[in-house]
Amino acid sequence: MIARLNAEVLDQLVDFLAQLKPNDFSDFSPVLKTSSIGQHVRHILELYDCLVSQYESGLVCYDHRKRDKRLETDVNLALVKIKEIQSNIRLPDKELLLKMAAGSDFETIRTSYNRELCYNLEHCIHHQALINIACNQLDYISLPASFGVARSTIDYANSQSKFETSN
Repeated sequence: MIARLNAEVLDQLVDFLAQLKPNDFSDFSPVLKTSSIGQHVRHILELYDCLVSQYESGLVCYDHRKRDKRLETDVNLALVKIKEIQSNIRLPDKELLLKMAAGSDFETIRTSYNRELCYNLEHCIHHQALINIACNQLDYISLPASFGVARSTIDYANSQSKFETSN
């Protein structure tokens, strides 16, 4: 189920990128000021790529991602990468070690594949929220209300609207 939720959020990203003009993807956003939409997309994709590509080794380190500048400037390459991730994301849960920078050292903690999928899902949604803000000035973009919104927030809002209509 968690892999399906990740694939669905990545589908939202595909739908968004299909609408986006190449310059609006790669140029610094006047709203975000210090980054481009493409940089946020690259960051999302590289974390997913780390998880999937390092799965077999059992040791995941997001700090050692590629930082491939082409993913932030070439929207078509980003779309290919999303499809690749979606094709490879459905892996069995297993215990993993997460290696992370801790100052000048590294720390390793136990985690699992499904836990890291949860992390990547929330991370993707967080960056989609930032992308959504950047799109406020792009009047040709049409995003679903759920773009950049956590599933729990959507469920809560739905439960509140049902409650309000029943009173």
